[in-house]
Amino acid sequence: MNYDLSVIIPTYNVERYILKTLSSISTQTFKGNIEIIVIDDCSTDGTVEIVKDFIKQNPQLEINFIQQEKNMRQGTARNLGVSVAKGKYVFFLDGDDFLDPTSFEKLFKKAEEFGCDFVICDWTYYYEEKGLVYVNNDEFMFKDLLIGKETELLYNAETYFTVNKLYNKEFLLKNNIKFGEGYIYEDFEFYIEVAQYANKVGVVQNPLYRVRVNEYSTTKTNTNSTLHVDSLLIAVENTLKKFNPRSEMAYYNVYKYLIKKTLTYLDRRAPKKYRKSTLRKVLELLNDKKKDYEVPKNVVPLYHFLFRRKYIQNTKVNLILFVWFLYKKGKLNAILNIAKKIKWKVFNSKIGKKVINKRRQSKINSFYQQPMKNKSILFLGFDYRYAGNSKYFFDYLKERKDLNIYFVTTDENVPKKYRITPRSMNFYEKLATSNIVIAESWVPLAFNKREGSTWIQLWHGTPFKKLFFDSHEFYISNFNKNHKRNKQRDISKWDYLLADSTSGAEKLELAFDFDRDSIMNYGYPRVQWLKDNVNNTELKNSIRKTLNIPENKKVLLYVPTWRDYNYKSKNLDLSYLLKVEDLEQKLGDEYVIIYKEHSMGSKSYKHNKNIIIPDDELETQSLILISDVIISDYSSIIFDGLAIDIPFYLYITDFEKYADARGVYEDMHEKLSDFYVNNEDELSFKLQNIEKQYPFGRYEEIKGIYSMNKNEKNAYILLENKINEILEK
Repeated sequence: MNYDLSVIIPTYNVERYILKTLSSISTQTFKGNIEIIVIDDCSTDGTVEIVKDFIKQNPQLEINFIQQEKNMRQGTARNLGVSVAKGKYVFFLDGDDFLDPTSFEKLFKKAEEFGCDFVICDWTYYYEEKGLVYVNNDEFMFKDLLIGKETELLYNAETYFTVNKLYNKEFLLKNNIKFGEGYIYEDFEFYIEVAQYANKVGVVQNPLYRVRVNEYSTTKTNTNSTLHVDSLLIAVENTLKKFNPRSEMAYYNVYKYLIKKTLTYLDRRAPKKYRKSTLRKVLELLNDKKKDYEVPKNVVPLYHFLFRRKYIQNTKVNLILFVWFLYKKGKLNAILNIAKKIKWKVFNSKIGKKVINKRRQSKINSFYQQPMKNKSILFLGFDYRYAGNSKYFFDYLKERKDLNIYFVTTDENVPKKYRITPRSMNFYEKLATSNIVIAESWVPLAFNKREGSTWIQLWHGTPFKKLFFDSHEFYISNFNKNHKRNKQRDISKWDYLLADSTSGAEKLELAFDFDRDSIMNYGYPRVQWLKDNVNNTELKNSIRKTLNIPENKKVLLYVPTWRDYNYKSKNLDLSYLLKVEDLEQKLGDEYVIIYKEHSMGSKSYKHNKNIIIPDDELETQSLILISDVIISDYSSIIFDGLAIDIPFYLYITDFEKYADARGVYEDMHEKLSDFYVNNEDELSFKLQNIEKQYPFGRYEEIKGIYSMNKNEKNAYILLENKINEILEK
């Protein structure tokens, strides 16, 4: 029987972890045929018994269990796995690592769609005590595909992992790509060759592969022997023999990697007396392969000394000692960073600021020593704004006399007794002593979480545009290499995450790599407010009066969203915007158009008879409530309108450009595309004939998927019950 993919798992003394590894395969959402090949390399613990028991307990799985007769290392096991694999694709999974349930579904789909030699997914570390910790910031993860010489961008990786990739088996066999055998660091040469021979590599931005930080692994043990030294030299020599890149810059990147890893491994895994001689041998191997090659122009002189072989050739011993001294003193990267970026004036300025802020920080730290206040809740607001889910849940909860509730904002619409000035000393005290902290967007990393406190993330919308790990977020990540790393640190502080529908919960789970059991699919407070007031004629009339909307006018609400490709741009590209004046002229006097620009957009229109630009203080929900139709693009506002049966159209003229910058979810694109419009004439025609030509059948289908049913329990009450549950613990 042929399989869609073969999962190859070498095992050696992994009794603590192998069950979770195997279970992460059995729970995959992938619907194709999977073959599991477990190759045990003479384990001396209970690994074999656990694997055999798993096979008995899961007869529905195709598992080929092979036991090697003698210990021949991981590379031999992996090569054997490839030789017996019957799958079109092969995936290497270490016996102590595990996978996200959607891994094979996403990787296989990408491989098949684009005919990739292999597909790479992002990865994250896993610690028993801390859980998932995301650290990767490899720049090639900002792309969707690497084509031709671009595949050698893989040489820029911080770590040369071979395990987070789905390989076309034919690609490996055709190029005779194999792991080194009989020694550790056997994956150096394999990684070099797959990057060297590949012509098309798919990229999945989600961190699907979990690398367990395991103190018992082969690379963390036997540090008093020469095992690591001997294996490293063999691995470097064999790698260089097979290294024949397509670009000159590849030499610099690979040499840099090999030197950095040599320094790290010698420092942590080798007896002291072997360190200098081993480093010297590695540098000699690099010299023998190639001395002169292209070096990036923006590299500081120390890099030239380190990586230009012609310098090493003349003053080899002195330079080795010099490099080792730098490394031991401050980790080479840190020293280079200082040499390149920090001038003494700036350095002194930073020191001065630290001295000035020392007392302030000491005071803040002291708040965390104070006892937590009973039944205290701190709302961080929507980026300190009194808006969105935060506003409506706060308004509902503040009626409780038994709670101590505070809202972080300068908005005077929040009564003074509840209002906390952002980043004030009062704020830091409340942050440190509150039982519950409620946010609605990203929380600054400087805000420390108190042990014993519970953080609830309300978020701010059902995503149509791809979110965080589901997107390469090219423009943001390219500007800030640590963007995703820092945001994941924020996510790791969240105890609960709010969703507005089952489909929304599924998207948030994958996008944030968040535990599904901790996602509260209760519905949004701001949407609950709409449901509660959909028949409130008095309130609607009051809002219309505030905006001077005549009684006989229909209301069209236009709410475009922000574009990633305008991030940090001095010259905003606003060509995607609907020409509101043109549409107003085409519609005549039937409609009033309310144009609610995005808070990060550019104010570009003024009032006229039928075009209203509302004040920022007027909540978007109030505008939705009085609308007869909503026009947006990639905004989640349309899902709020679904809850009270407001029809919508999506004015989209930049789909391909937006896809390159962020992208939208494919399943939602398929269902929502019936509502796409790309010019004012078509939009005007559809609006004037909305009762006859609107796709009401598709609308009802979408409402069933992306909106909470009107008869479901009240979002306020569900959230309040969760608050009570937390406070009672």
